[in-house]
Amino acid sequence: MEKVGITLEKLKERNSYYTLKEIFQQNEVWMQSLDNIKNQAYKIQNFLKKFNKKETRIILTGAGSSAFVGQVIAPYLSKKFKKSVECIATTDIVLNPLEYLYEDTETIMVSFARSGNSPESVATVSIAEKIVKKLNQIIITCNKSGNLYRKFTNSDEDLTVLMPKQCNDIGFAMTSSFTTMLLTAIGIFEINNIDNLISSIKYCINLNEKFITNNINNIKNIAMKEFERIVYIGTGVLKGIARESALKMLELTNGKVNSSYDTALGFRHGPKSVINDKTVTVFYISKDKHKRKYEIDLLKEMHSEKKENIIIAVGEELNEIEGFYDYLLNFNTLIEDNYTDIIQSLQYIIVGQFLAFYKAWSLGINIDNPCPSGVVNRVVKGVNIYEFDFEK
Repeated sequence: MEKVGITLEKLKERNSYYTLKEIFQQNEVWMQSLDNIKNQAYKIQNFLKKFNKKETRIILTGAGSSAFVGQVIAPYLSKKFKKSVECIATTDIVLNPLEYLYEDTETIMVSFARSGNSPESVATVSIAEKIVKKLNQIIITCNKSGNLYRKFTNSDEDLTVLMPKQCNDIGFAMTSSFTTMLLTAIGIFEINNIDNLISSIKYCINLNEKFITNNINNIKNIAMKEFERIVYIGTGVLKGIARESALKMLELTNGKVNSSYDTALGFRHGPKSVINDKTVTVFYISKDKHKRKYEIDLLKEMHSEKKENIIIAVGEELNEIEGFYDYLLNFNTLIEDNYTDIIQSLQYIIVGQFLAFYKAWSLGINIDNPCPSGVVNRVVKGVNIYEFDFEK
């Protein structure tokens, strides 16, 4: 944490220590989570063997950042299993259960939950159990005392995986909880290749450490700019990372920075009108050659139309766009392996986390509790769960 240029005393005085600590602890807890997965390999393999992959429906669910974990991994799993893997937020399932859950379709429902106490998360598993005849659940959570963990930890039919205890973030915004639940989900579905995954993550961690050393001052400088809007562009698994980055900026600045996200093609269809001289656009450039062409086309187009807005390119091997950005945040090349796209997401989200932290700091916000009025809370409050009439 000595790299951030803010003293420990100042961080604690500004009630901003835990968020930064939890961003920095990610490398450590990632390895702990993978060791945990490897130690449960036999149990996980037996759980997954029960299902016919072609016929079993896979639903990824959660609320807020926990839902965005599913949005990141869904395209990756769809490609892996050659079938549609669905990300459906608990906030949608609770409102419209019969529109999303099917009685006679064998289903694995994967719930992501930092606390495991959000009203919608608890209600979703209960509703699913009432509707789906053949339902098995995977609970990925950070809180040993949470309702979800306590409900499922002794289940013989379901799988419960607890994150390292540090991942139950004390700070308001999800940081290490988000990335560690994401990595754990990858590990579960790649359990037969767990040693290769561990090797790739070790390399990723090494690159992330170098990236922070080389780029932290650039990120701080960007955050100090007087922008009021920020847009994150990402495609495939990086679309979910763009969405999570936008939420981090919105949460940590207490809504003072208007943030949004889109894909390289979707952005032109109306959302591009957000650009003015107080806007930052962050391009998460994919390693995939096909997606990359569209992302770079949009970046070059926006550079040619500049209205004093700031363009940031995040990626690797970006010589082809030299001169078309204001800031370059460059990662070195990853090992060529089957995990490149999804591991790239574990790199790029660090940019979103640090950029949000430093912007909030520049605005004088107490980052561990950016909304002291209680309008929004670390665990959502004020939600009434109503009995659903299954007879109608």
